[in-house]
Amino acid sequence: MAELEAFFRQVYKPYGWLSDEQWRRLAETSARRLPDGRVTPHYDPAMVRQFTDHPKDYDLWEHYDRLRIPVLLLRGADSDLVLPDAAAEMLTRGPGALGLARVVEIPGCGHAPALNVPAQLELVRSFIETAES
Repeated sequence: MAELEAFFRQVYKPYGWLSDEQWRRLAETSARRLPDGRVTPHYDPAMVRQFTDHPKDYDLWEHYDRLRIPVLLLRGADSDLVLPDAAAEMLTRGPGALGLARVVEIPGCGHAPALNVPAQLELVRSFIETAES
């Protein structure tokens, strides 16, 4: 399990800060034992091929443009999936054009924050409270 935890710490480091306890929990809940006794991630690492093999599957602007509800994007500043230009575009179209979108960039974080620190949770709480009023 220690090797798998070390693997996750390396692979998921760009996603932001996790405590030692959270890294251990991630490893424990993301593992499965193979018939030969080895431990491996419970998902197929080849799943990332979807991004390169079918890039048009992620062109969702048509759907985004139809939204008429408040939207909060918590974008990791180091994300390689939601690029800065896409985040900026979210503010100019769909709910963004209606003043219903908010983009917050989380420094020191990859694609998406883990929502495991008070400041990140506060962003979500205040968004929900504002959206409900």
